[in-house]
Amino acid sequence: MAKEKAERESGKSFSYLVVIAGCAFSLLIGLVGGVFTGPSIKAALGLEQNNLSTVEAELTTQPAVAEDPSSLFAPMPGVFSPDKERFYADAGEFLVAIKYQGRTRYLQLTAELVGHDEDFMGKVETDVPAIRNGLSIFFTQQDFSQVSTLEGRESLRLATLVEINKIIGATSEMRVADVYFTDYITQ
Repeated sequence: MAKEKAERESGKSFSYLVVIAGCAFSLLIGLVGGVFTGPSIKAALGLEQNNLSTVEAELTTQPAVAEDPSSLFAPMPGVFSPDKERFYADAGEFLVAIKYQGRTRYLQLTAELVGHDEDFMGKVETDVPAIRNGLSIFFTQQDFSQVSTLEGRESLRLATLVEINKIIGATSEMRVADVYFTDYITQ
């Protein structure tokens, strides 16, 4: 009887060991598969992280092609020139959760839009719900490590200007001239 009990105990410990080894092997296979196939799957689904430095580089270079929205919607020079009138539209406050290193981090900001045409900025004011929706999605796709730096904040501001003008279907003549973050908190 004691011999049978010892055999059953060794059989149980063997089956527990097999289950644990199987789980560890499955986890390892999943991790390796995710590392190698994750970027290609993200690219296929269009979920890749925005590269803010690329957008910033495109905005600081001279406009090359008129169809490129990055060069088309760069901040207008002389926004605060005394001979230009300025009209503002409040895009509101944003609080978005960003996944970063397995944790949820937060970006909170308030955006103000500036333009030089009163009628156009009045239309922009009526499009604020669409702008807020697009920017909420845009902000959640950002890399927290980039937006938490001063350079990243400025890159995000420039990329946000491009995104806003794309959302409202602006042209090179009738567009939002610049965007300002009046509050900006990363946590």
